[in-house]
Amino acid sequence: MSFENSNQTNDSFSDEYEYYADNGCPLGKDATKPEYLAKVTMYVLMIVVSFIGNILIISVTRRTRSMQKVAFLFVVNMAIADLLTTLINMPESLTVEIRDSDEWLITGDAGIILCKILSFCQFVCAFCSILSLLAIALDRFLAICLPLKRIMTRRLAKVIIISTWLIPSISSAPALVPNIVVEDHGQLFCIEKWPAPFDEEKAAGDYTIILFVFFYALPLIIISALYSCVIYKIWRRRAPGHRLTSTARLYARSRKKALKMFIAIVLCFALCWLPYHVVFFLTTFAANYYECGIPLNVYFVHVFFSHASSALNPCIYIVFNNDYRTGVKRLLVSCVKRSDRVHSELNTGSYINTHTGVQEDREMTTFQTRSPQSGISYLPPRTMNETSNHIDPDRTAPFFRFNLGFKYLS
Repeated sequence: MSFENSNQTNDSFSDEYEYYADNGCPLGKDATKPEYLAKVTMYVLMIVVSFIGNILIISVTRRTRSMQKVAFLFVVNMAIADLLTTLINMPESLTVEIRDSDEWLITGDAGIILCKILSFCQFVCAFCSILSLLAIALDRFLAICLPLKRIMTRRLAKVIIISTWLIPSISSAPALVPNIVVEDHGQLFCIEKWPAPFDEEKAAGDYTIILFVFFYALPLIIISALYSCVIYKIWRRRAPGHRLTSTARLYARSRKKALKMFIAIVLCFALCWLPYHVVFFLTTFAANYYECGIPLNVYFVHVFFSHASSALNPCIYIVFNNDYRTGVKRLLVSCVKRSDRVHSELNTGSYINTHTGVQEDREMTTFQTRSPQSGISYLPPRTMNETSNHIDPDRTAPFFRFNLGFKYLS
């Protein structure tokens, strides 16, 4: 599709925009400076939390041998999808908030292609994360409610993981058709506009309903049902040695923690994605929102909360899952010790003896010189072979160890 071919669409878009402006649509209010700073700060913090949290989930799972299980494969898959959301979706929305404009800056065929591809990738990453939550709930249901039947094998888990990427890719493919770059009053915008032979209103409405059903309503119902069965099963299970007060207290604490975690997962998914779908229903089926667009604050809320799920997901697992909590602590302690060791080596001249593995100290302010006055030879300790006067080269080696939220015109 060439940029010239879209000029007809650009003209019609400008006519429609002028019609909307003269049709009694309220004028949008500019954000105040405190609101502007608050939005940008919230987005920056969310990107940092999401990036660090998902990196920690992936790193801890890969480094911990006890976590090389099927259950954690789904968590890592979700973390990868959330990390890609952080790197692809969030920067674009942050740029829109910083510039306080959703003007499309890339012109020509490259801008049209990027408008389509970027939207497609953003849909895939977000929906893959949702399906990963569904896969995690299914795995927990099979493990707790059907413990004697080994249904979730590693091969089946790989098939499910591939499906969590394949299904969103197929369902997001139609987004490649309507996303186009249009010109209005000298500015370019990447918007959703279904071309002929599609009926624009019907196609947009059908697509909105399909995305709502398959990536919000059904997953929410299934996840809630699966976790309800899991909670019921855990709550009915009796603790071994339940007559002992300490054992019963420990078991009750574990059940409460599991209950809190499952409720947090369901509420996070339900609340974060609800504004996203509500906005699309309003802009698709409500005539006043379809013609005039949505208020900027409402736009910010629906995009921000849909992205916030990618930051909250890793936080939930780190807070409520003891394996991840322990793994993160171990990883942080390891990084601190490594940093202290390198800092100590750089300042004191300590190094690791490659033969004994023992850290040894040496002076770095003196070098190999022979003073003709004193006749004293300065050599770093342990660099001479104890049994000869030759320098052992092996022992002198140093030791070194980042949504396309379409802003509706208003």
